[in-house]
Amino acid sequence: MCAIFGMIGRADNQLLNKISKIQIYRGPDEQGFFESDDKLTLMGNNRLAVIDKEKGNQPMKSANGRYVIVFNGCIYNFLEIKDYLLKKKISFKTVSDTEVVVNAFMHFGEKAFNYFDGMWSVAIYDIEKKCCFLSRDYVGQKPLYYSLQKDYLLFSSQLKGIFQDKNLIKKISKNNLKKFYAYSFVPAPDTIYENIYQVNPGEIIKIESSPLKIIKKKFWDLNSGPEYNIFFNKENNDEFVNNFNKLIKQHYISDKKPVLALSGGIDSNIILNSLINEKKEPNCFTLGFENQSYDESHIVKNIEGNFNKNIFKINEKEITEKFINISNSISEPNGDSSFLPTYILFDKIKNYSNVSLGGDGGDESFLGYITFDAFVLAKILKTFLPEGLLKFLKKNISLKDYSNNYLTTKKKLKKFFSCIDVDQKYLLPSWMSCLDFDEHCENFKENLSIDQFFFTKDIFSNNINIMRSAQLYYFKYYLPMVLSKVDQASMLNSVESRSPFISKKIINFSLDNKISELYSLFNKKKFLKKKYKSLISNKILKSPKHGFAFPTHIILKNQNLINSLIKPELIMNYDFFKKKYSAYLKNQNDYSPYLWNELILNLSIQNLNS
Repeated sequence: MCAIFGMIGRADNQLLNKISKIQIYRGPDEQGFFESDDKLTLMGNNRLAVIDKEKGNQPMKSANGRYVIVFNGCIYNFLEIKDYLLKKKISFKTVSDTEVVVNAFMHFGEKAFNYFDGMWSVAIYDIEKKCCFLSRDYVGQKPLYYSLQKDYLLFSSQLKGIFQDKNLIKKISKNNLKKFYAYSFVPAPDTIYENIYQVNPGEIIKIESSPLKIIKKKFWDLNSGPEYNIFFNKENNDEFVNNFNKLIKQHYISDKKPVLALSGGIDSNIILNSLINEKKEPNCFTLGFENQSYDESHIVKNIEGNFNKNIFKINEKEITEKFINISNSISEPNGDSSFLPTYILFDKIKNYSNVSLGGDGGDESFLGYITFDAFVLAKILKTFLPEGLLKFLKKNISLKDYSNNYLTTKKKLKKFFSCIDVDQKYLLPSWMSCLDFDEHCENFKENLSIDQFFFTKDIFSNNINIMRSAQLYYFKYYLPMVLSKVDQASMLNSVESRSPFISKKIINFSLDNKISELYSLFNKKKFLKKKYKSLISNKILKSPKHGFAFPTHIILKNQNLINSLIKPELIMNYDFFKKKYSAYLKNQNDYSPYLWNELILNLSIQNLNS
């Protein structure tokens, strides 16, 4: 795992060095730079040495010397691709996946990105044609930002890197702020700032340096369904467990022995099952909380098997201290509050390894979220109940629950009915949003229409099964937020986090199967439960979905802390914030998701401009 950065159209070595230093934690092992002969392209890499520490230095050239690469990520099927290229008489000097990526690009061209199973953000410079290619993996697991000026393009793994450019006009986009409040992060290709963008998941951007010109191309869009080729074949459902075990072997390749972030849920326990099956004797890490409604460590304690358990219980004082310690490091606006416990977990892991496996993506690939059930139930209600009655239910069902416990039944029911009257295609974003739609209008002081706020019409098409549309919504608008959170939390600790459930093989498998094979009402992850019923304890298979959350009131109800961290002048509508914060402190309503968003956004803006 690394940071990559560069400049195309103009060379400013001093700026590139500043960009490197600001994100040194992403790659503390080595820093390398490349400058083209015409002085119009600069590229750099901060390396976290995970595979081939001795020879895998970057920037790296292709076997024919034509292409230069800086690479952030991991390609899990790199040995398979390498075998293919070796048969084509292509030579290799290292055992790293980086060299496979650049040589695959040399041999296949842009089609190479369709052949990779993994996570990446990458820049490849063509010395002969004097152009550069940027690409990002198919779900956006690895970040890649860029800014286009009049005569140059700047790219970086972190927003903070782009902000080192003194020519940058740092103007917040009000329209993109709407996306932040809607989704608790800003989906690609946008950011909260004008003229700063993200490379889209599954995208290739070709940049010509003189004159400066960019050409964008999608190499895979999940909306189009599975994508098969010479390295990806359709897999038999009966062989899922064996194929998943093989996949885990690929994810386990590393100079240091990877560890496992283990929860009480199905996904990480399936990975654990594969590791034990392969006799890896995994080292597992679990974070627990004093508040029992958030704590899953008691489940992990009772899991049997040949593996090492590292269970850490954290109290309120430690949570507050950790948040204060990292508050000046938060520079990516992401309102997923589980960032804090995720950071704390990786802070423990880094003392044992620089590679960790986790279960992210399992809920998207196998429909595991509770909102999938809610979505089906809402569809049934909308079929039989008139619109007027739905509006009545929304207005009159008031279930007050101000406890600090995790997702009580009252909280779930209140959220369900708060949006029951909206069109089906806006239900998921409404449930996942930090405020009700009317409150968003009040915050922005605009009479918005819901389709101007939630940009999901392209997914909920009449041509797609509605539950498939719901799944694609999570892939496009929720999973990237989770992956951004994990990337930040892991990289701040210089740890590479790998997620087998978002392997291209798994996503292909999911998109190729009927929804009825994967899920049924009140039987989420139906397929996985069926396949692992004799391999994983019944208690884990039947346990309700439990997100990796922490009691945010520990931070948010500490008024002295909030007042010391937040700058009021950076809040878009401070009167609205004060009203919601006051209501929250008086236990009149649970505005914690909105308040956490404001806190993280405020800190991000402060730190980006510091």
